[in-house]
Amino acid sequence: MIYAVQGRAPASEAGRRALVTRRMRELLAPYRGGVYDLVAYHLGWVDADGNPAEASGGKLVRPLLCLAAARGYGDERAALDAAVAIELLHAFSLVHDDIEDGDTERRHRPTLWALRGVPLAINAGDSLFALAHRVLIDAVASLTAPDGLLALRIFAEAALRMIEGQHHDLEFEARPSVSLSEYLRMTSGKTGALIGASLALGGVFGGAPERDVDVLRDAGVAIGVAFQAVDDALGVWGDARRTGKAVGNDLARGKKSLPVVLRASLGIDGHDGNAALRSATLSVAREHAERGRELLRRTAMTSAALADIESMIEFILERES
Repeated sequence: MIYAVQGRAPASEAGRRALVTRRMRELLAPYRGGVYDLVAYHLGWVDADGNPAEASGGKLVRPLLCLAAARGYGDERAALDAAVAIELLHAFSLVHDDIEDGDTERRHRPTLWALRGVPLAINAGDSLFALAHRVLIDAVASLTAPDGLLALRIFAEAALRMIEGQHHDLEFEARPSVSLSEYLRMTSGKTGALIGASLALGGVFGGAPERDVDVLRDAGVAIGVAFQAVDDALGVWGDARRTGKAVGNDLARGKKSLPVVLRASLGIDGHDGNAALRSATLSVAREHAERGRELLRRTAMTSAALADIESMIEFILERES
């Protein structure tokens, strides 16, 4: 059985987090037993023995951004199922990411592959991928045919770009060095693509003009780069008690995270350079966050929705987990 879970994000979004998790439970309720028990564990809804749990299901940044974009043009509830589909696609990526990176802990619990083995975890991840698409296919029935096709294309394209970005991230581990431009292209796909789709789909379901949908997607990609830059900083300088993951795993694997790329490109060396390196890493995050803000200000969304998204951007930049 699949149960609800609370995520973590700005406190002002608590009601919308609850709305997303309730709707996710409703949509996944028919899927019980077998692989879906593993899905429920990954989402934090049951413990390792299948008992109801309230483990963290994440910050729900992507669905919250989707809803914010939708209310910038109309009724946010029109985008609720699209927001759920986005979160399910993100959950799929995390299952596979944990396997590929060899991470044994996420959100203070064993990762799915560490608990049940790689084959079953891959199968659960694939189930999340299929569920995400099923939810979105049903959701587009509320749209006109052209808008429905646009929404499906945005979603499928984001999935492709995300997977391509993950491929390059893994491929970079075998290389002695990676340029900053290569890193930015990689993370624009790995992290940026789905955040871009979150804002774009919110726009589509909210009734935004197509020109705004394109700008929303570009803004989300920039915000996604900022998100990943902060994530990379936390992977080096974060507190494992807050992040729920071991700090230093990326460095041990030879992953070309942003601090590694900047250390080489800027010639920062030694322990004394740590402060400068951290500052440079967060500067990249702020630069791309500001790019996202500038793009959003070019759209016709309401000022209230824009303020909500800007609040989410600040949360992304200042988060400690």
